[in-house]
Amino acid sequence: MSLNVGVVGCGRWGTKHLKTLVSLKEQGIVNEIYACDINPKRLENLPSGISGVFSNWSEMHRSTELDLVSVVTPNSTHISLGIAMLEQGLNVLVEKPLGSAFSEVKTLCDVAKKSEGTLNSGYLLRFHPGIELARELIQKQHIGRLKSIRYTKHSSLEKPAHANVIEHLASHAFATIPHLINSTHLPLFPVAATLEESRPAPLETAPQARFHMTYPGQGTLPRLDVEIHVGWGQTDRNQLTIEGMKQNLRIDFRQHTSIECGTLQTGYQEILTPHSTPPLEAQYKHILQNKDTIHEAINDHIQTATLLAKATSLAQQWHRNNA
Repeated sequence: MSLNVGVVGCGRWGTKHLKTLVSLKEQGIVNEIYACDINPKRLENLPSGISGVFSNWSEMHRSTELDLVSVVTPNSTHISLGIAMLEQGLNVLVEKPLGSAFSEVKTLCDVAKKSEGTLNSGYLLRFHPGIELARELIQKQHIGRLKSIRYTKHSSLEKPAHANVIEHLASHAFATIPHLINSTHLPLFPVAATLEESRPAPLETAPQARFHMTYPGQGTLPRLDVEIHVGWGQTDRNQLTIEGMKQNLRIDFRQHTSIECGTLQTGYQEILTPHSTPPLEAQYKHILQNKDTIHEAINDHIQTATLLAKATSLAQQWHRNNA
């Protein structure tokens, strides 16, 4: 059965959502697509295949039968819109970050628990084909016991004026790595630093950040060291390296058809992913095809928010001590 989806916020990333939904419409998964934005100019040049446009999400809700609403608006509006929509019983996909503080995310999750709708987050890397394959290989002990993980997200773009390097670039790592290693434990943070040209910089202006996390060995999970390096104004690089006792895995987030497995001594070989669906499309399929039963774990949202809050607090403290 085809489903109806509304997108609130039609800027650059909102348009990406709309284009993805048009592709799903062509596949017969989506029936009607509705777009909403308070800026009328953004509603003028939308992708073909949009069924209707609105300037107010409540009007869109009243006028249509929506199976899912995606919130792709400025970060400061995510909490208020998410709460309002969940209180109407809507299934909601809220782009990252869910909130600007842990308390906001906790409030949103509390509302979701009482809602007839579901809460999904925009941390979509867990739907990347390479991450899905790596998680399976880790669980099957294909690379042996885990030793370390290195997450790198460098962008050649300059830092946007009001962007926060932790919230915008590092947050995907904090959402993805616990999922990848299937851990609910809170790691230690030996290093949490915000930088500019390798010197301490306040979070508000820092274009780079670096984190070192350590997961103490507990249960079946061995001690694991995690490095996270993110930043603007650098050569583009989007890579996750997973080191095991036997072999390593290398994932380039910019491509979806394969990952690399091997060592520097033996060389690396490609392993094809089971599918090459882009993460956003895969996430939409997951939500829409399970909309009557899915209730994305509230604990996942809380865990990500906890890591973000801890990383932010420690980085700010580090800057105060080293400025």
